[in-house]
Amino acid sequence: MRFDKNQTVFKDCIQERVWELGTALLPLEVTFPYVPDEYKSACKDLYHFTCNILTDMYENPDEFGFSIDSTQSEHKNRGQAEFYFWFIGWHRSLVGNQYEVTAENFKKGAKKFNQTSVERLKKHGFVFENKDNMVIIRNDIYPDMFIAVEEIITAGYANYKVNRDYFMLYCDFRAFEKYRRTYEDLHFVFGDNTRKIAEQLHEYNVSQKVMPQKCNYFYRVEYKHKGKIVYVSNLSPQNKLRIYIGFAEIGGEAYKMIEEEIRSYEDYDEFAEFCRNNLKKCTNCIPDCGKKGKTTEIFGKHTFVCQPYIRIIDPSEQDLKHIFKLIDLRVMLIKAGISEVFYPGNG
Repeated sequence: MRFDKNQTVFKDCIQERVWELGTALLPLEVTFPYVPDEYKSACKDLYHFTCNILTDMYENPDEFGFSIDSTQSEHKNRGQAEFYFWFIGWHRSLVGNQYEVTAENFKKGAKKFNQTSVERLKKHGFVFENKDNMVIIRNDIYPDMFIAVEEIITAGYANYKVNRDYFMLYCDFRAFEKYRRTYEDLHFVFGDNTRKIAEQLHEYNVSQKVMPQKCNYFYRVEYKHKGKIVYVSNLSPQNKLRIYIGFAEIGGEAYKMIEEEIRSYEDYDEFAEFCRNNLKKCTNCIPDCGKKGKTTEIFGKHTFVCQPYIRIIDPSEQDLKHIFKLIDLRVMLIKAGISEVFYPGNG
């Protein structure tokens, strides 16, 4: 099936995660030319397996034993949709085109997985055969897919710092030729409205000589001016755009310079409130970090602050004018030779 990138309503967070995986799959005709001849059959097998199991999980979640556990985090619940990825990645002794693992290790490892989901794999060609204290795992429908799993993971590890297994998860075979993902790959997964906003932000950055870099991480694009990070574009759940813009240590030289500049804005109150609302807040995620319960004065009002960077999830058209100003402020600091800024991360 073709997943609708503009879909917004889902049965639950598991179906939502399946949809995210489906919308991120690049067409085979885009990535297949990068595959070496000796792995073309294997990569086709992996691609078709991935398409079919995602469709099955989306349409028949009960057949996989998926359920929402209210005692678990949403991240943990969503992760059930990736079981097939972790399952085949867990078996790493490849012999020919099948995996071999000791019966003891298979039993230990299989405990980590929902057994109904593992049984459903049989519908997609998986065969588990016990032989001389070993478990042989093969696929009779997609016989060479495990070869592709190993080769694409190896290629991903050679090129990326983190999220390297995602090349296999998303069947991005461009990893074979050390392809470095770009902002266009991030924009590919967005629905129409989100893509429009992302493209406007990209165009404004480029107009200010803030240029996109090739990705070091699978879904994160850094924009730099004179070698310094200004803006980071990333992916949030539901395929929403998540952006970070470096701010300044509160009370430091950079902050004072920013405060003086924005007081000249006609919409100072509105812009200051936007900054306060979107600064990375303290949530006590690390209880002993020393910041619990501390407030900091930001443009005349007290705010719980974790780190001095702006984080905006799913920006709207109305947010663009404020984001453009933040980009300008960060560029102003870089031009002034002030590098005091928190490095925007994944939080």
